[in-house]
Amino acid sequence: MNVLPLGILVTKQAKDYPTETALRVRDNDKGTWRDVTWREVSEQVMTLAHALCEMGIAVQETVGVFSENSERFIYTDLAIYAVRGITVPLYATSSTAQVRHTLADSGTRLLFVGSQFQYNTAYKARQGLPNKVTTVIFDTSVRIHPEDEDAYYYDDFVRLGITSSAAAKVALRQSEAKLTDIAIIIYTSGTSGPSKGVMLSQRNVLHAISHHINDLAKIKPHQVSMNFLPLTHVFEKMWCLVCMQQRVIIAVGENPHDILRNLKEVRPHYMCNVPRFWEKVYIGVYEKIEGMPKFVRKMLERNVKVGHRYHFDYKAKGEKIPFWLNLRYKLISTPLLNIVKRNVGIERGRMFPVAGAALADKVHEFLLSLGIPIIYGYGLTETTATVTFCHPRGFKFGSIGTPLTGVEVRIGTNDEIEVRGATVMEGYFNAPEANKKAFTEDGWFRTGDVGHLDEEGNLYFRERSKDLFKTANGKYIAPQLIEKLLIIDPAIEQALIIADRRNFVSALIYPNWDFIRKELERKELEIPIPKDPTELATLPEAQLLMNGRVEKAVKELASYERVKQFTLLTEPFTIENGMLTNSLKEKRDVIEKHYAAEIEEMYTRRP
Repeated sequence: MNVLPLGILVTKQAKDYPTETALRVRDNDKGTWRDVTWREVSEQVMTLAHALCEMGIAVQETVGVFSENSERFIYTDLAIYAVRGITVPLYATSSTAQVRHTLADSGTRLLFVGSQFQYNTAYKARQGLPNKVTTVIFDTSVRIHPEDEDAYYYDDFVRLGITSSAAAKVALRQSEAKLTDIAIIIYTSGTSGPSKGVMLSQRNVLHAISHHINDLAKIKPHQVSMNFLPLTHVFEKMWCLVCMQQRVIIAVGENPHDILRNLKEVRPHYMCNVPRFWEKVYIGVYEKIEGMPKFVRKMLERNVKVGHRYHFDYKAKGEKIPFWLNLRYKLISTPLLNIVKRNVGIERGRMFPVAGAALADKVHEFLLSLGIPIIYGYGLTETTATVTFCHPRGFKFGSIGTPLTGVEVRIGTNDEIEVRGATVMEGYFNAPEANKKAFTEDGWFRTGDVGHLDEEGNLYFRERSKDLFKTANGKYIAPQLIEKLLIIDPAIEQALIIADRRNFVSALIYPNWDFIRKELERKELEIPIPKDPTELATLPEAQLLMNGRVEKAVKELASYERVKQFTLLTEPFTIENGMLTNSLKEKRDVIEKHYAAEIEEMYTRRP
């Protein structure tokens, strides 16, 4: 395991490669990106580490970070590691109650915040806590509450570290770091009960980094990774640490809404993302090809087929690619397909890891045929991200890959996926009962996911065990499977399947109302097409259009799995309305309660 310990990562890179670029940060006023060298990063991190010591942060004490992605978020994480502290990241969209729970449960007394929203939320959350919480604010435009005596702006806090003794204190802590030190506590989204703090040790993190570097040999220095997912998310946090170990430049994406602009400006070689992003890319690219002149469309479609043969008949199977196919793909298909990819900003892509939810096979197949280097995988916060992944040198299509080096997978009781290895968490913080339930008697972590392994060791994911539905007819339904088939249709933005203890499957659907409106206008109906989604949802023509698309999306499923009734929604599921978690997972119980009347109405109709 030849990787740099987290506490000395930045100082060692700065010593060996002082003038190399470590980060790329956007200047929003100028619309340009500036480079930050390893030396500059090290200076920022160590000055902040000195301030943490002077503030009295003890070894293995928790420090919270509640912010959007930013260079200062990265500096803060690295500084906490340098003083042997424990970083506790909070999603930038967390509510007052979530922040209060995390601060109270973790005992955090120092919290870094980003914007005005995070400061205001943290200020309210601090009230009434048994422990005093000091706040450090990244953004200088944030207005501090007039009664808040425990808040610093970031630059003022950093000045606390300008003492003669601080550097020696930090150097001593760096030298005394242990693999058993807890590095990170990430709180779960709380969809299956109270939010729990997942403890990841230096050992967990360093093993995960080492195994990723070993298994993903394509990660090369000086190339660029686009940071898009929240740094709170274990997937993004671990990927950024892998990139820093390999001296890959991290382009910091502060606002996820700017991702399409950022991609065209940065044109990254790497980027972690969730399936929903790539589903939208699939829809956009597919529509763009469909809208091209017939000759161009046919030419692109032929070369997509060449790409499909290249990737699926040979590369995915780890077999030697025939000379003429390889030549045609490299000289003709790739340049043509790069025209499509260039429109998104991903033509330089070497590896795009994808995880966090199920990726539809149809989307996976199409993107790989275009030459977009998707690396689909499966993991959890409790396993320091990756458990399995589809190896670029060969994988079984339809599976979620084979285990990462050093990770073991088996199928336990009721087909539950169980995991063992050095990357499995140390446990849940301050939760002995939860820890007992999380592990089998012989020490395997119980993921709560249902799946199976084939004879070659490929893992197949079915569903979260708690999400499996049993219909009134005794049939088991995997709702996420049906939902992912629905949302890859350009007419459907979000879908939630209802089936548990019901006599047929129904769905709550939030459509792409702009798409629906354009489709109806294209039909040149002899009726006015309303712009208001509330009016559009009741239009029989809109219902008929959606009915056809739903039937087409689920036609390959068994009859008992197909959607028999649906309700069109005029409001999306969002974090703000409480229907999504901070990691963008649907809160099924909240949604079903909110739409209880609509759900019951669907079951009064005849399927």
